Amino acid sequence: MTRALVTLLVIVLAVTGVAAQGDSERAGASTSSEVRFELPSGELPDVAIEPEPRRLVIELPKGAGLPMDFEADSGGLILDSHVEPMGEGRIRVELTLAAGYLGRVAIESGVLVLTLESRLARSDSSAMVENQYLLGPRDKIAITVHNHPDLGTVLTISRDGTITLPMLGEIRAAGLSPAALADQLEEILGRSYLVDPQVDVGVEEFNSQWVMITGEVVLPGRIILRGGTRLKEVLSDAGGFRETSGQLITISRPVDDEGDDFQTITIERHEFEAGLKNPVLEHGDIVDVPRAAYCYIHGEVRSPGRIPIERETTLLKAITLVGGLNEWADRKNVRILSGGDPGAEEVVVNLKKIQAGKARDPVLKGGEVIVIKRRFF
Repeated sequence: MTRALVTLLVIVLAVTGVAAQGDSERAGASTSSEVRFELPSGELPDVAIEPEPRRLVIELPKGAGLPMDFEADSGGLILDSHVEPMGEGRIRVELTLAAGYLGRVAIESGVLVLTLESRLARSDSSAMVENQYLLGPRDKIAITVHNHPDLGTVLTISRDGTITLPMLGEIRAAGLSPAALADQLEEILGRSYLVDPQVDVGVEEFNSQWVMITGEVVLPGRIILRGGTRLKEVLSDAGGFRETSGQLITISRPVDDEGDDFQTITIERHEFEAGLKNPVLEHGDIVDVPRAAYCYIHGEVRSPGRIPIERETTLLKAITLVGGLNEWADRKNVRILSGGDPGAEEVVVNLKKIQAGKARDPVLKGGEVIVIKRRFF
């Protein structure tokens, strides 16, 4: 973002008071703090802000007043600050964020107000979902100790499942939920260092748990789990169904750590799309969306060709999909070849009896070749 655009952003926010909110994951955050800068009196000053994921760079006009203690004023959301002069008397302030992000910018009565929101303050539903997640190697987490910004940090869990913190040393994190790890850190800090410590642990990047999705989806491949992730979310991440998708979804789930044995869960697509089945997925699951099945109809029908087989497609339904029979069709001797191979099993059915309710309408499974010959007088 250019400096001119950022300056314009500040002006618009100052006039309208619109909040610049973070992404939907941050919506509902309740922990926030304000950092205030006194601005010179007169016309709207030239203020520029460059927000980055872990840093804020602020340019202020000559004569602006700065907070005495950025870390304390932010309640631990600011990890470090650096102030340096610029040309023409302007001031450059660089703030390193611990577990905060820029939530709102406003100018009120000659004061620039930056509202920082905690990344770790989630809505109840988001926090509940995240705390179903068990941490593992390569997950990146943010640790915040309230009122002790020097103890806040962002780190990645090592391959052996541990984290290393100043004073506390090596701590096992893998296999714990974020809330459980926070409780453990509170216990350790309270035992030797702090009185009634309050610790938050949030997941910055989910990397340790995944499922594989294959078959007829737009973007097959590995999908990262984020805690309580359901089938609908994984299919959405994979871009959804292709036009060639069939009517079944299968989930193969390892039953042991070696991954040699699997149990298979089969879900009919109409049940999934109706919201009747939407299971929570587990690490190592393989989700497959098979290609749609087809049958082929030749002979005395109005539009011979290939038709997709949906749930419980019968012979009569298939003939309806190709426009029905023409006037020369032999309704008494309809041939159904299973698989269409030369040696395939052949079944001859009487369509007139089926239409009269005197014979069963066979259900097609896919791969059948249906041949309707011309009748002879």
